[in-house]
Amino acid sequence: MTAELALVLPAAVLVLALMLGALAWALAHLSAADAASAVARTAAVEGEAAARSAFASRMADASLAVTSDGTWVTATVTATGPAWLPDVVARAVAKEQS
Repeated sequence: MTAELALVLPAAVLVLALMLGALAWALAHLSAADAASAVARTAAVEGEAAARSAFASRMADASLAVTSDGTWVTATVTATGPAWLPDVVARAVAKEQS
């Protein structure tokens, strides 16, 4: 019984660590997507300066790119991925209000 546990326990810990890492990345992606959609909506209605101000209070550790083609506003949020996982990138688009 002890030898089997000694073989299975490291694998179980590894699987748990991978699951927790994936969960942390998913939560970071949800947060970035939420921030991107809020920034896109704010930029479409109130302008880019207001959107950047709102973003600064939401996510201090991420970068923001806002582009506009006259009709659509695109907000792209890039945040550092947790631990060894890749960076999180979320994009949202909103129609400009006239």
